[in-house]
Amino acid sequence: MKKSLLLGSAAALIAVSGAQAADMPVVEPVDYVRVCDAFGAGFHYIPGTETCLKFSGRVRTEIGIRDTNDDDTVDASFLNSNFELVVNASSMTEVGMLVGQFAISGSNEGSVAIGDAWIAIGENILVGRETSRYDFGGGYGFYDDVIYGDEDLNQFTFIMPFGNGLAMTLGLEDGRDRRAKIAQYNGLEATTSTNNGHLLPVNYFDSGNNFFVTTPSNTLPISVYATGATIHAGQNMGQDAIYGGMEVPEIVASLRISQGWGSAQISGALHQIRSITSYKPKAPFTKVGLITTVGSPSISTASRFAGGMVDEDYGWAVQAGVELNVGSMTKVKVVGAYADGAMNYIGGSDYYEAAVDFTTGKITDTMTGWYVLAGLSQDFSSNLNLGITGAYHDFDDQSELWTVSATLEYEVVENLLVSVGAQYTDTQVEDNYMLGLDESDSDSWEAKLRIQRNF
Repeated sequence: MKKSLLLGSAAALIAVSGAQAADMPVVEPVDYVRVCDAFGAGFHYIPGTETCLKFSGRVRTEIGIRDTNDDDTVDASFLNSNFELVVNASSMTEVGMLVGQFAISGSNEGSVAIGDAWIAIGENILVGRETSRYDFGGGYGFYDDVIYGDEDLNQFTFIMPFGNGLAMTLGLEDGRDRRAKIAQYNGLEATTSTNNGHLLPVNYFDSGNNFFVTTPSNTLPISVYATGATIHAGQNMGQDAIYGGMEVPEIVASLRISQGWGSAQISGALHQIRSITSYKPKAPFTKVGLITTVGSPSISTASRFAGGMVDEDYGWAVQAGVELNVGSMTKVKVVGAYADGAMNYIGGSDYYEAAVDFTTGKITDTMTGWYVLAGLSQDFSSNLNLGITGAYHDFDDQSELWTVSATLEYEVVENLLVSVGAQYTDTQVEDNYMLGLDESDSDSWEAKLRIQRNF
């Protein structure tokens, strides 16, 4: 009896439990991180949205030595570390693909900077900070910025794809990122009783009534003249003319084709040069004094400096390049460019792109230059590559330089790269009285080891 009762109670409990379980809602498993393969590898959906997110980047450490004193000895060593984080958000919308991307980089020096920060709307519009559509790229290896590298700058670019890998671009880009330097020279004549009336450097003017002359003692005494009738170009004043505000952005256009054989591009740019000369002297000028001692002599002029003068001119640049896939293991690249008054387009950010007469405030001359670059990228296996780049660069009336570099890169395991490389540069500065350049010939070299983790 007791046994029957016990069995009956157990059966009842089982029945009740089954009924309750049947009444409870079934919770389906949730895939909180879904793979998004619509935009390539590494993308995942943001939970609750149709936007796909991808994180990528690198961590890098470099150790190296360099010689910059033209004495063929090591004068510096360095150990640097830096990182880059890239975030890409992509989705499909009624207007086509919508992409936003930004990159943050930092170094052991404590600097943090934003690289890319752009939005792409469909196939036709890109706005924000991204590589200039003028650029075709530098060389191979980690010295890929031989002569010049890709320039990241703010832009508004319209892209027109024609199909079969052919596309044309037309854009407005931030001219402030393309500025080089403007040489400011003066119209004062300095003569000496011991130098047969030859021109001597008049270094700079201040904001008051003084100008200063620095000269070797064997040229003293110096009689300084400033004549309104005849203007003599003196030496560089030791300062650059000031850029005015950007009125016209850079106008950049390119035509590019990319196919299985490689890629090719032609591009051009229009560049505004807008200078401000801080002070202008009042004419006429007469003999204003005699310098008899070395040191920091000053002579009070008979006239004052007043007002500022603004002038503008336009420079331009053109570029053509081709990169060929020679089989599956070899790439060859050739790039050439010419610029007139737009030196940053050919890697001349440290060179003068125009000259301004201090006495008139007018841009009197624009500087020209050109370069040619050739590179070879050779894969010996899936994880071993050699990159070689050579280039020649001519900044008319300023300098000539040629450089060669080589990098050997080995992928130890997936995304872990170890590279060794070196670069040699020879620079010949040309004599230019107006720009204050003295003729010289110097060389420099650098070698380094890089360890990099990509992700």
